[in-house]
Amino acid sequence: MSSDEKKQTFREVLATNDIVLAPGAYDVVSARIIRESGAPIVYLSGLANEASDLGLPDLGFTTAVEMVRRAGLIARAVDCPVVSDADTGFGGPINVVRTVREFAAAGVSAIHLEDQSFPKRCGLLAGKSVVAAEAFAATVRTAVDAAGPGLTIIARSDAKGAEGVDGVITRLKRYADAGAGAVMLGDFYTAEDYERIARAVPVPLIACAADPHNFAVQPDFSRDAWRAMGVRMVVYWHLPLFAAMKAVREAVTHLATHGSLSMPALATDGYRDYARTVDLDRWLAVADRSEGTS
Repeated sequence: MSSDEKKQTFREVLATNDIVLAPGAYDVVSARIIRESGAPIVYLSGLANEASDLGLPDLGFTTAVEMVRRAGLIARAVDCPVVSDADTGFGGPINVVRTVREFAAAGVSAIHLEDQSFPKRCGLLAGKSVVAAEAFAATVRTAVDAAGPGLTIIARSDAKGAEGVDGVITRLKRYADAGAGAVMLGDFYTAEDYERIARAVPVPLIACAADPHNFAVQPDFSRDAWRAMGVRMVVYWHLPLFAAMKAVREAVTHLATHGSLSMPALATDGYRDYARTVDLDRWLAVADRSEGTS
């Protein structure tokens, strides 16, 4: 599937699927595993990428070059659309234009930009501040113009703490009017809030799922519940990274404690699982042909 076909496919997925559950990749291998699960798109989580790539919290340490590089590697490795976090656009208007063009050139199908002020913070953290709604609407217009007809611009609002649900709705409608192909919520909400927001905005609504430590703030809504609320896509930004962290922690602790992997047995993937995920046989065939091996 070509880059242009992937971009069109993403728009079709968002328009025709009644709900898309999107685990957040943190590297290329996790992206390939997500695709193996049957997911119609791969989402690159900014928090997960920042942690895996830099070992740092989601406070805006990642640069545009680093994020575009990771997103581009994933886009080349999977046969489906890739949607990437693009923070605030990594600067002012001219930086936003370059950011958009670089993501598009990397083969990414959609990016989301958020209305936080710089430096940004993880959506879970207190103390977030947002730029004026009209200023961010202008950013959205700039991004849409730079993207052209292919790359989808998703406008995310983190304004719940500062302006409440009414303020967020007003912002999202303004961002949609500015040309955003979809809108996204960076905060957690109740089911009633999601229903209200989905009814109010004229473009597809994307939500963030909660991790287990935040289920008291937002429940672990089921697929059917998200669908009933009118949400079109849910990003599980934490799932692959947090699952991998737990698995690695348990595995290395097991080895340190027992001195082997088999006494007692440790449940892990093996080399054959790795080989399948990275297409080892296909690449070996290429190498063997080039070396004249029969």
